[in-house]
Amino acid sequence: MEYTLKEEIQDKFLQISESISIIEERCKNIQNVDDFLLSPWGMTILDACIMRIQVIGETIKAVDDKTQKNFLKDYPQIPWAKVIGLRNIISHEYANIDYEIIWVVIQKVTILFSATTILSAVFQPIK
Repeated sequence: MEYTLKEEIQDKFLQISESISIIEERCKNIQNVDDFLLSPWGMTILDACIMRIQVIGETIKAVDDKTQKNFLKDYPQIPWAKVIGLRNIISHEYANIDYEIIWVVIQKVTILFSATTILSAVFQPIK
């Protein structure tokens, strides 16, 4: 079976949705940034969530590249550049990550989940 660009993009959005679901599950009992910072287990959860955020940014960048930067621009209500920018900070400046900002991002991932679910449907292959 040929794996089309449409299916590949849909798969990327599904990967993003899965990462967001994992972040939400891991953070369901976290009330504030100190819940991460005050225990080794909290730091483990935080590190895992940061890695998922990095994956989300990398995957969005891949979607943008595969669509020749012509798709995401049609959805300016989502701050795609900020998501990709955060991925760059995580990848290249890990020691300088602001955990307060990461906590804000974690609290807002539901918005991105809704968007990626809708965008995944846009790329649903016709059978």
